[in-house]
Amino acid sequence: MKRRVAVMLGAVLCAVGLSMGSTRAATVLLVDNDTVLDGCDAGADPFGTIQEAVDAAGPGARIRVCPGTYDETVTVAAGKYDLTVEGAKAGIDARWRSQTGESIVTSDSPEGVVRLLADNVVWDGFQVFDNIEGPGIYTSPDASGYVIRNTVFLDNGLGLYLNASGEALTKVLHNRFTANNEFEDPTAGNGIYSDQGARCVLIADNLFERHNGAGILFADSGKPQHCITVERNKSIDDRTFAAFYASSHVRLVANFVRGRRGDPTPGSAIFIGAGNKDVVVKRNHVESAGGNGIDVRDTGGDGRDGDPPRNVDVLKNKVRKAGQHGIDVAASGVGEYEVRGNLTVRNVLVGVHAWPQTDDVVFAHNLALGNRVLDCEDESVGDGTAGTDNTWRRNVGDRDAPGGICHPHRHDKPKPKHKKRHKHKPKPKPCYPWRN
Repeated sequence: MKRRVAVMLGAVLCAVGLSMGSTRAATVLLVDNDTVLDGCDAGADPFGTIQEAVDAAGPGARIRVCPGTYDETVTVAAGKYDLTVEGAKAGIDARWRSQTGESIVTSDSPEGVVRLLADNVVWDGFQVFDNIEGPGIYTSPDASGYVIRNTVFLDNGLGLYLNASGEALTKVLHNRFTANNEFEDPTAGNGIYSDQGARCVLIADNLFERHNGAGILFADSGKPQHCITVERNKSIDDRTFAAFYASSHVRLVANFVRGRRGDPTPGSAIFIGAGNKDVVVKRNHVESAGGNGIDVRDTGGDGRDGDPPRNVDVLKNKVRKAGQHGIDVAASGVGEYEVRGNLTVRNVLVGVHAWPQTDDVVFAHNLALGNRVLDCEDESVGDGTAGTDNTWRRNVGDRDAPGGICHPHRHDKPKPKHKKRHKHKPKPKPCYPWRN
């Protein structure tokens, strides 16, 4: 029987040659739940469960977990700050790696397979799997500085229940969120979900796939969220990639979305709903969506109208093959929205669309081509003339309503005339009279 003891505990001299030098303890605890010496344990005396190692660890310790399946719940209590927990695939990007030889943590727990309640906890290189009753990982809103990376979230009720107090930046990096749809509600599956006040969060370079709700959902059922950056993520066959409510200072930048088609209730690729403030949706590439490509509206999480979003900029995005509109604005915040520099191509309804409740929205420098119904449409126009309620400036589209909000695309642009190039005469060499 293996002893449940720490396997490496050493002191490193900070000053060589001093009889009373200062030291710094570096603690590494090993976890292995089988009796096979597979090279991971290296003949040491490991702990049999991750929780036993966490309980034994002090602040700043490092826990290494060998490959295997760990049927347990893990709680990192508030006093275990600066703890690093590393699985067999620590440091290996979860998006593309082979899922053999994993450290798998699984259990059925409404509170989460893993609960991180302390500041500056690093969770790296695991598979969190098959919690049909709750999240794979839960982070407390009373702590911050979490780093969750290189982890596969598979077949949980939801993947990551993300909350953070915001004193330090929380990072969610290089993870894979796959089909976390195990709740009974067929539209409740989410890769990342937040409603307890996530603040100061970076979600970057993750893969989301096959969620029945949204890859990322920041809800309005609890405390509002603040300072959220979502960038360079990839979403494949999610009903919705990202939906935000009751959040402020949000940036969604350079994400790729190939949304699910054919759902009875289609979802928008990117949805900005009620209660949001200071949102930038920029340089995202939406290749397909069941509903709208990018959607800005007054709707709250309960489906009813709420406080209109404020100060929303939709800039330089590419939207193709959306099942409804490419970019759709149906929000009543007067003067709060700018839609500029976007490309909308081959969407089923309208490329760039404004509903009647929009007022004083700026639509500028957008290119809308080949959309099935219209390229540009503004339903807020009361008397049939362009620009009554919203500003349309230098947009390009072949078919618009009312006429004049978009200008036809010139398919037969004359080739620019090239000026005849003149050979430059070589400059005369300088004359130096003192040289022969």
